[in-house]
Amino acid sequence: MERRKTNRGNIIDHIFFGILITLYSLMMLLFFYRQSIEYRGIYYSDMKAYILEAQGLDSGFDLPYRLFFWLSRIWMVFVSPEAAVAFSTMLLNSLCVVLVKYYFDLYLGEYAKREGLRWNALWRILATIAVFSLFFMSMIFGEREEKFWSYDYIYRCSGIYTANPYWNATYLAVRPFTVLCFFLSARVLSEYEEHFCLKDGILLGVSVFLATFTKPSFTFVLAPVLAVTVFWRLFVKKFAHWKNTVKLCCCFLPTALLLVYQFWGVFMGTNSRGEETGIGLEMGKAWQVFTGNIPLSVMMALLFPFSVLALNFRELKRNGIFRLAWQVMAVGFLSFLLLYEKGFRFEHMNFSWGYMHGLFFVFLVSILQIFKNALKRENLMYKLFLAPEMVTYAYHLVCGIVFFCYMYQGNNAGGF
Repeated sequence: MERRKTNRGNIIDHIFFGILITLYSLMMLLFFYRQSIEYRGIYYSDMKAYILEAQGLDSGFDLPYRLFFWLSRIWMVFVSPEAAVAFSTMLLNSLCVVLVKYYFDLYLGEYAKREGLRWNALWRILATIAVFSLFFMSMIFGEREEKFWSYDYIYRCSGIYTANPYWNATYLAVRPFTVLCFFLSARVLSEYEEHFCLKDGILLGVSVFLATFTKPSFTFVLAPVLAVTVFWRLFVKKFAHWKNTVKLCCCFLPTALLLVYQFWGVFMGTNSRGEETGIGLEMGKAWQVFTGNIPLSVMMALLFPFSVLALNFRELKRNGIFRLAWQVMAVGFLSFLLLYEKGFRFEHMNFSWGYMHGLFFVFLVSILQIFKNALKRENLMYKLFLAPEMVTYAYHLVCGIVFFCYMYQGNNAGGF
């Protein structure tokens, strides 16, 4: 009887998720197609450059990562270049939703079992709703004339930034691979010292390679976290597990070679405009183009994750994925705060992509933590945490839905 109820709950949840992912995918396909054709001349995005790259034409930018463009060429046999790029963006973006749903059910189902609770249809449906809410989360903002602590945000999107930059197709295209990288990294870091699983290592290496070949921004923030973690453990434990450490590092060799190939010429010499290329180091130089108050911008982007972190600070020590998300967030924040690109790329704020990846994953683990607090039996205090967590969660979600509707109508996110 119990097994029959579980199977029935799975079927109900799969149907519910199937309906939502179908509607979501169709909506996003229309949105991305309008961006591709610049529908009515008002849909602003980076699609035009990507369409040229997918056709093998010069877009005027150095884009050494090709996987997204190669994928789009497959559909160009059947549809227009604009439709092909829109379809590829939708496909990879929706794949990310599917993967997040899989890992939510996996982690929360295991946690509910440890707490002696049944992961029934109601919990599964709530998790499904939470998964989709993640893809509508945004920065906090107010009315155009409204001031936050006497500071008027002219660029509420570009200055504060969002976990869901729906105007950039390559960011959306890389997200399914980043989700795999994130959860596989958490698993490998938890077990490689005592037992290195070759299968997990290879899967992680392949995922990082695919992420880098689609858009290397996540690799730039994940790689320092993994490197520092692995070598710090190696040093602290006096090289006790050095063989497994070497095996793990070997899994990333293809990605390291790919990065050298991609960027050997990008940051050397001058660009097509005769400008100096390379990376500069200066506190807030790039970020201050769009905001005069970086600490306030960070708070408005991260109020919900900060509230969950403050109320569940011990999770940093005992929860691997929670800790990993905040480590990625820290590296993304520091790289955007301290680094900038020289030449015309300076205004592109390309180091902000790592920061936005960090935003996405701290939102993800914060939502997971809300469920864990709701499921936890051992301490009533965790139930009390839900109120402030849910308030800030709702605040971000409402702002995100408004922001998404604003973009869906063809408005320019950069001047939001």
